[in-house]
Amino acid sequence: MSYPAAVSQALESELLCLADSNWVLGHWYINCILNGRELTDFTSMAGIAEEKLGHARALFRFMEEHYELPEYQLEFARPADQVHGMELLDAPPGNWADFVLTLYLADKALWRFADTLRTGGFAPVANLVTKFGEEAYFHQLCIDGWLKALDEGERGDLAAALRGRLPPVFRWFHSPAPDPLLEAGIRTEPLAHAKDRFAADVQDLIESVPEGSSASSTALAQGVDPTDWDAQRRRPQGSVLPPRLWESMTPTSEAAKLARRPLAVSIDDNIDLFGKVKKDDTEPQF
Repeated sequence: MSYPAAVSQALESELLCLADSNWVLGHWYINCILNGRELTDFTSMAGIAEEKLGHARALFRFMEEHYELPEYQLEFARPADQVHGMELLDAPPGNWADFVLTLYLADKALWRFADTLRTGGFAPVANLVTKFGEEAYFHQLCIDGWLKALDEGERGDLAAALRGRLPPVFRWFHSPAPDPLLEAGIRTEPLAHAKDRFAADVQDLIESVPEGSSASSTALAQGVDPTDWDAQRRRPQGSVLPPRLWESMTPTSEAAKLARRPLAVSIDDNIDLFGKVKKDDTEPQF
């Protein structure tokens, strides 16, 4: 199906918001995996990281084909200031409770955002989102378990973290009107409604901590300054991923670059582990 240029461009930006946020979130799990409390935490975090990165890469591959982009450009060839990752995920977790809370908020927000595309008229994206939702359900079960296991001191850490984490995740849903994707039928629900659904999803958690409702009301009331907002990346104008986070996602050392090359490139390498051997016509060829 062919869409007008404005619709196609808006879809590309929104898919990057979804893909890049999963990409960053996957690396949150990787970077924090050693902070798990028990063996099941480590295995769960490794599995979820793999699936989050898989979601991102599935969207990258789809976009490369749909928009006729160079292969692997989205994952390996963009600078940090072109990444559409959630502002929520910029600041590293201060403690275990902050880590779990941020996973919870990011996962809920990603689903409500993606769900607006799930029943839309663009089947390739709708099908991808449906698959992501099936896997995200199990991610949320793990996160819910971590939340329930927090002790009294950690509940205090969670309450403190909530005040800093809510404003950026609520801002992420901001969308200027009119919405080209909504008008084209690719999105079937305004993002304002998705934001309300997200707020309802997290309300029980918010109300379970001291002053949680007050923090939520304050965050909702903050709004977005359109003059300081990059609508395409859903981030403040000029903001970029922190250098240490970006380096963990796309290492710049030569050894890391070799290790992280796409399989389609690395399988063509001719690496001789035992030194170069001169072949002649009499030598068996395999």
